[in-house]
Amino acid sequence: WRNSIISDTNEPGSTYKPFTVATGLESGALTGNENYFCTGSLMVGKRNIGCSHVHGNITLKDAVAKSCNVAMMNIGFKEGADTFYKYQNIFGFGRSTGIDLPGETDTKSLVYNASNYSNSVTLATNAFGQNFNCSMIQMAAAYCSVINGGSYYEPHVVKQILNEQGSVVKEVKPKLVRETVSESTSNFIKDALFRTVSEGTGKAAAVEGYEIA
Repeated sequence: WRNSIISDTNEPGSTYKPFTVATGLESGALTGNENYFCTGSLMVGKRNIGCSHVHGNITLKDAVAKSCNVAMMNIGFKEGADTFYKYQNIFGFGRSTGIDLPGETDTKSLVYNASNYSNSVTLATNAFGQNFNCSMIQMAAAYCSVINGGSYYEPHVVKQILNEQGSVVKEVKPKLVRETVSESTSNFIKDALFRTVSEGTGKAAAVEGYEIA
């Protein structure tokens, strides 16, 4: 009976990359026109951190679509720890979603913040979704806000409560919690995610007749 969607956590990995890019766009660290050069790895301190491929020259949107770790690490460094962790919190990682189900896990201790991240390796790996944990409901709620124009709604299951006569005694309306990103950032991320499926690492998710991100 354990609900792993809300009670268990995992490293989000590359699913976090759109949030790293959204942070850069919202904070002004990125313009959207950036290009990066990926040699397949990046030396951070004394660690050589790898990428899945040698991407060579790559645009910001393709850094999402083709899942480039090197680009994400450079973006994380450009943003800096204060900005990166500020927006990670805004997106709801490390926070309760408030979903109307029992057993939501407490992830506060599973993410870093600007005061406790250990070194540049931590920021580098966090930028592409490793070295911290989140729940799937946190990820789903955060994604919804990034693609719907920036509105973070409290996730919920119950729509209505009826009495024995079938009359509505309670109706659960969507609850807007906060704004995460602007419309322009949302559109940029959506385009990058559509590109992920059409020409990037998510081609297996394509469904004929549908536009899939």
